[in-house]
Amino acid sequence: MMWYIISTIAYGMLSALDPLLFIYIAYSLNVNGVYLGILSTMWSIAYIIANKALDAFADRGSNRMLCALTLLCVFLITYFFNNINFVIGFLLYILHAVAIASLNLAISVTTLESFDSDSWNRMTLYNKVISNIARGSTLIIASMLSVASIINLFYVVLLNIAITAILMPSLVIAFERRFFKLNKTLDRIGYYIKASSSLLYIDRPKTAMEIFARFWDSVENISPIRVLISITGGVAVGDYVFTIVPLVVKSKIVVTDMWKVYGIAAIISALISFLLRNADFSSRIFAFTVSLLRLAILTIGFGLISNVLYLLLYIVITSTLFMMLDITLYNIYISTQAGYGTSAYFIFREIGSVIGSLIGGFAIGLGQHTFLSIAIAIGLATAIPLVL
Repeated sequence: MMWYIISTIAYGMLSALDPLLFIYIAYSLNVNGVYLGILSTMWSIAYIIANKALDAFADRGSNRMLCALTLLCVFLITYFFNNINFVIGFLLYILHAVAIASLNLAISVTTLESFDSDSWNRMTLYNKVISNIARGSTLIIASMLSVASIINLFYVVLLNIAITAILMPSLVIAFERRFFKLNKTLDRIGYYIKASSSLLYIDRPKTAMEIFARFWDSVENISPIRVLISITGGVAVGDYVFTIVPLVVKSKIVVTDMWKVYGIAAIISALISFLLRNADFSSRIFAFTVSLLRLAILTIGFGLISNVLYLLLYIVITSTLFMMLDITLYNIYISTQAGYGTSAYFIFREIGSVIGSLIGGFAIGLGQHTFLSIAIAIGLATAIPLVL
């Protein structure tokens, strides 16, 4: 269990280095918006490619190899950090994307193999809670440091990942996901046999149809692609709005306060999600409801942000709802896929980020009413597949 806690903390701290590295590049190189836009897009592309390329290693249980790759990426980031220029800035940010992707896959596959399938939903929740607390704490600490001192956080992350690589159990025999997949197959066969018993009532067609429908439709099922569409839309609508938030508040809130707000929000949302741990984080109806509630708050609250307190409340509520949505959709997805192909989920999440950021940056020029109308359209179009 120690490997799980340390690796999740390492992941949370590594994810916090994303905004820290991004802002450091912006400040130290005095770059323009075009450079930053390309930089952000390249991160997403690198993340998607890394997930796709490393998925086979994750499915084979090569968790320590993935940790080693993460360690190498973070080492290179740390080594070149003080010699940053326009080219190295791109390299470091891309390396961060690869590091996040590889560590995420390593933790995911090890969790799925180290804990029985009945615990998967609970462990997913714990992962989100611990990593968000670590991310939030790192951002708060960063807000208290000078920009030049941020490299010290890289050293801490490097140490945590090294410890993770040592403690993470080796997956010699991948059993749990195969057993879960076999169990799902046997369940489907069982439903088929029960439904086929309706043939005993062939002389009474109406009764036969009722028996068949009762057994065959009793298992809740959803296509994996619909889950992927929903998580893409969930991320897209969030990034669509939050890409613009800094422009809305930059004249009212300083950068260090922004770091503090995001850090505090990450911790509070994690604690709230933990308190709600007994909720049904595996129901698509629950995911649909949370998705609509988050969409309403994202759009209605957007025009109410006027100070640090309002921004904090806005981020806490929307972040908590997204965490609940993300946990639920991930649980549904790994259930439909028996724990295999998890990289597809992370890839579609990042596709949502690319879509949301690009559209949001363009749509704000059309006016706030149109901007929010597009957000509502994206949110509804991608939430509805959960209940179709």
